[in-house]
Amino acid sequence: MSKNVVLITGCSSGVGRSLCEQMKSEGYIVVASARNMASISNINADMLLEIDVTKEITISKAIEQIMNRYSRIDILVNNAGYSVRSAIEEIQISELQQLFDVNVNGIIRMIQAVAPIMRAQGKGRIINIGSVSGKLTTGINGGYCASKHAVEPISEAARYELKPYGIQVTVLEPGAMDTNFFKTLSINSDERMNNSASPYSSFYQKDLNFRKIQKRADIEKSVKYICKIIRKKHLKVRYTISLPIIFKILIRLPDGIREKLMLRLS
Repeated sequence: MSKNVVLITGCSSGVGRSLCEQMKSEGYIVVASARNMASISNINADMLLEIDVTKEITISKAIEQIMNRYSRIDILVNNAGYSVRSAIEEIQISELQQLFDVNVNGIIRMIQAVAPIMRAQGKGRIINIGSVSGKLTTGINGGYCASKHAVEPISEAARYELKPYGIQVTVLEPGAMDTNFFKTLSINSDERMNNSASPYSSFYQKDLNFRKIQKRADIEKSVKYICKIIRKKHLKVRYTISLPIIFKILIRLPDGIREKLMLRLS
């Protein structure tokens, strides 16, 4: 697989950037993309492209450039995504729409762009970056959790639909990793979360305090594990990555017991 062409979205920082570096070192032909070209100017990749997953014109232009140069796309990693913290009562619908447009519709747009190419090739791999939040809902995080819940059935449906054409689809469910993800989350959310007049201020404060002490997985180890998954001959439906044991337990608990524990933690 070392000379396969891999297209990765959301490469400005975090998992996307680290994945580009790791896959390049392993011999892949790496196409790195992001909304802001300046943010990826120093990435070690074979091709740098502008892709805003909410804008189909940027996707179609990028796909055309890749095909003109390499005539194929072997692997797509749908990594672009972000989070907003908010109680359901206080989240703005426009915020939620934008969140879903990136985290959910963005994945669909990218699949629609590469599926015809991979089908013509008779093979391909689509790796969707979901989250443990797609399996475990927490308070003041309903919007993000909802978007990542949606990634699960989209990935599974695409897996069933594309498998007859030699295309494998999987969804990765990482826990918290040591990236700029939480910096962006803070920019999007902390003004609202520091509003002491909010009826949810106690929820917000607990989350703010937790983030200061939260243990986050080493990004390099996590990315190496992702690459190991991508190299597998047969991809499973889903994989958990860098998931603390407490989350593994919570996911498997009956609803009633999990609710009691989550309320204590909130």
